[in-house]
Amino acid sequence: MKKCPECQVDVLDNWDVCPLCDTPLIESDKRSPSTSFPEVGLRFQRRKVKQSLTLVSLLVILIYFISQSIWRFRFFGLEFVLFGLMVTWMMVLVLIRKRRNIVKGIVYILFLFSLLSVYFDYIFGWLGWSLTFVIPILCISALLAMFVVIQVVRLQAGDYILYLQLAALVGFIPFLFIQMDWVVIELPSWLSVLFSFIMFWSVLLRHGKAIRNELSKRMHV
Repeated sequence: MKKCPECQVDVLDNWDVCPLCDTPLIESDKRSPSTSFPEVGLRFQRRKVKQSLTLVSLLVILIYFISQSIWRFRFFGLEFVLFGLMVTWMMVLVLIRKRRNIVKGIVYILFLFSLLSVYFDYIFGWLGWSLTFVIPILCISALLAMFVVIQVVRLQAGDYILYLQLAALVGFIPFLFIQMDWVVIELPSWLSVLFSFIMFWSVLLRHGKAIRNELSKRMHV
């Protein structure tokens, strides 16, 4: 790394003169970083992410057992709940690790698992379990992942708009299955619609002011 004796600033890259005052640079004792771009730290704590995921998982399992004791579901076993929680953990961990575009990552993971489930359902004789169970569970998992990420990662107002759009989209998919009479059992799809509705309005009510300001900027109102 080099230094300008006049400006008293450190200069990176292959400069011979100061880009500010054109003074010849001198060698500095400081070690040059591996990149010219500043290092951006994480805007969340990994411990908080794990605690939030664990709390959400335990709460979902508790709700399942309470519902099971009241209504006695014969078709919605604990394995489906555990599958959904596993996908939720996977989504959050992948998104936190990449964190380039969280919304796009959720969409990619959701559609990838959905297409795989439809494909395997088709090649094994099409029993409809992909539309009845897997895709609604994936949608609920995506919504839970969105909820956890919103709680632990400090997002910009523009990101919340994308989350609202995605929540509405995720809720529409199982609702379409119900309207087209593609599902054998409607409960998982209705649960996905309910989760989407709650997600949409909770984000809108909690971050409504920031969302309105962002919309005003984008629409030049």
